[in-house]
Amino acid sequence: MKFVPSVAAFAAASVLACPSICVAAANERGRDALVVTATRVEQPISEVIGAVSVITRDDIDRRGAHSLQDLLRGETGLSVVNTGGLGKLSNVFLRGADSEQLLVLVDGVRVGSATSGTTAFELLPVDQIERIEIIRGPRSSIYGSDAIGGVIQIFTRKGGSPTVSVGAGSHETSKVSGSFGTESDSAWVNLSASRIETEGYNSCAGAPFPIGGGCFTSEPDRDGYDNSSGSLRAGYRWQSVQIEGSALYATGTTEYDGDFANVTEFVEQVLSFGARIEPTEYWTLSLLLGSSRDEHDSFFDDPLSDEREIFASRFDTERQHASLQSDFLLTRSQTVTLGIDYFDDRVDSTVAFEETSRNSVGAFAQYQIQLGAHRLLGSVRTDDNEQFGNYETGSLGWKWSLSEQWSINAAWGNAFGAPTFNDLYYPGFSNPELDPETSRSYELGVGWTIAPITVALTAFESRIEDLIVYNPATFSPANLNSSRIRGIEADLDASIGKWTLGLGYSALDPRNRTPGADFDNFLPRRSRHTGHIELGRAFGAFDTRVRLTTEGARFDDVSNTNRVGGYALIDLTFDYALSATWTIQGKIGNLLDRDYRTVRLYNQDDRTFFVNLRFRPE
Repeated sequence: MKFVPSVAAFAAASVLACPSICVAAANERGRDALVVTATRVEQPISEVIGAVSVITRDDIDRRGAHSLQDLLRGETGLSVVNTGGLGKLSNVFLRGADSEQLLVLVDGVRVGSATSGTTAFELLPVDQIERIEIIRGPRSSIYGSDAIGGVIQIFTRKGGSPTVSVGAGSHETSKVSGSFGTESDSAWVNLSASRIETEGYNSCAGAPFPIGGGCFTSEPDRDGYDNSSGSLRAGYRWQSVQIEGSALYATGTTEYDGDFANVTEFVEQVLSFGARIEPTEYWTLSLLLGSSRDEHDSFFDDPLSDEREIFASRFDTERQHASLQSDFLLTRSQTVTLGIDYFDDRVDSTVAFEETSRNSVGAFAQYQIQLGAHRLLGSVRTDDNEQFGNYETGSLGWKWSLSEQWSINAAWGNAFGAPTFNDLYYPGFSNPELDPETSRSYELGVGWTIAPITVALTAFESRIEDLIVYNPATFSPANLNSSRIRGIEADLDASIGKWTLGLGYSALDPRNRTPGADFDNFLPRRSRHTGHIELGRAFGAFDTRVRLTTEGARFDDVSNTNRVGGYALIDLTFDYALSATWTIQGKIGNLLDRDYRTVRLYNQDDRTFFVNLRFRPE
C-alpha cells in the first residue's frame, strides 16, 4: 500500500512545532533550554517556530556512540546510509533531502566538501561534541544555499569537568579519550583529545566490473579505520563584550574496497572566531570568522602484493566564512535581525576541474513578534552566487499557544541549492548544464505537553524543482524537472520515576514527478519509514537502556530496479557506577545479529560488543 498523505490529512494532522522541541524538554533539557540554530538568535526551545531536536553530551555518553552517523541514526526525520561501518562514506537524509541539501555547521562555520557537496559525518569525532541542534525544514532564508532539508549544527565542547575514558571491543576496536575544561561567569576553556582505531570488516560484497556493482571489485579483506582528533574552545566575557575561538581537528586513515583507490588519508579541520558586542541593552552586534578544510589523499594498496601504496588522487577543499549580524530588540516582544554572509570555496585537486573557486554573498532580514498567545516569524534573503547569479528566498512561521499544554504551528519556506564542483566539472562524469535546485515547503503541526509526557505530530510537503540525481545511463548527474516529498513525523517522550521512554517515527512519500519512464517512482536511497523506541531504567548504581532503531526499504536507483530491504536493530547499553568517580559502560550493538544493508552491496556490521571505563571527578 502506498503512503500518500493528502492535503486533508495535513490539516487533520495539524503539524509543526513542538515535535522534538517537546522531546528536548522531556529529556531533562527543560522548556527554557536555549537553541540558536533555528533563527540565528538565542531563544528558549519553547519559543521556536519549527521542529527542533537537541542531542546533548549526556545523550552521546549514554548511547555509547562511536560515530556521528550512528548517533544520528533513528532520530526523527533522519535517515542514514553507510557504505561499510566506521570511517566509511555516510550520507544523512533529512526529511527526504539528501546530504547535498543539508547545511552542516560546526560552531557556526559552514563545513563539508566543496567538490562533493557533502559533509564527512563518518570522520567527525563524537568525543569532541558538546551538543547537536537539528532543525527540520528549509532555512535558506537565513542561511543561503544548501539548507533545503534543514540545518544540523554541531557545537564543540565548552567548559565542563575533566573526563578520561578508555575502551575496547569487537573487530579489535579500541578507543581512548580525554577532556579537560573549566568555566566561570566570565571565562571558559575546554581541551579535548581522542583516538579510535579498528580493524573493521569487509565493507563491500561487490564483484569486478562489469559483472558486479557497488564497489565494482572483489576485495574480501578487513577494511580498517583510525582517527586521531582534538578540539579547543575558549572564550571570555566582560561587561558588554564577548569573544570566543574554537578549533576542531581530525586526521587518520580509512580503508575500503575499490578498483582505483582503497585507502584514504584524511584531514578535517574547522577554525572559528566570534565576537559579540552589546552597545545597548536593545542592540547586539555579532561577528563570525571561520574556515573549514576537507582533505583527502587516496591510494591503491594491492592486498595481494607487498608493494607500497600507489598514489591515486587528491581532493583538498577549503571554505572561508565571514558573517556580520545585528539584532535589534524593538520592544520586549519584537526582534529584528539583519545580517550579511560571505562564503568562498576553493578546490586543490589532481583532477582537472574546469573551475576551482567560487564565492557567494548573502544578505538577510528577519522579524519576530509575540502578540499575546501568537508568535509570528518572517525572513527574507538574497544571495549573489558567482556562478548562478541572484536567488531570493523567504519564510513565514506562526505558532499559537492555545494553553500551557497545547500549541499549533504552521510554516512556509522556499530554498535553493547550487550544484557542486563534482556535479558541474568532474571530467567525464559531470554536467555543466545543471541548474540549481529550488524548493517550496509547507508544514502544519500540533504539540501537547503535560509533565512528564510530551506528544507531537508533524506533517509537511516539499516540492523540489531541478532535483539533481545520478543518471547511471550517462554516468553523470541530471536535473529532475519536478519531485515531491510528503511526510509525517510523530514523537512521544516520557520520564516517570526511574523510567524513561522515547519514541520517534517518520513516514515519507518521496516521488519523482518528472514526466517520463520514471514518473512517480520513489526517489533513490530515501527510506520511507524510520523510527526508534528507547526504554531506560535506573536501578541504583545500575542504569540500562534498550534502543530499537528501524528503517524501511528503499531503492538504490532512479528506475527503482535495485531494492534495499528494511531492517530493525536492537542496541543494549548499560552503565554501572563503581564509585562516585568511576563508571563502566557496556554495549551490545545489533543484539539480534541482524543481516542488513543501507546501500546495495555494502555490508553493515553484525553483533558487536564494546566495554568502556570512564573517570570523571566530582
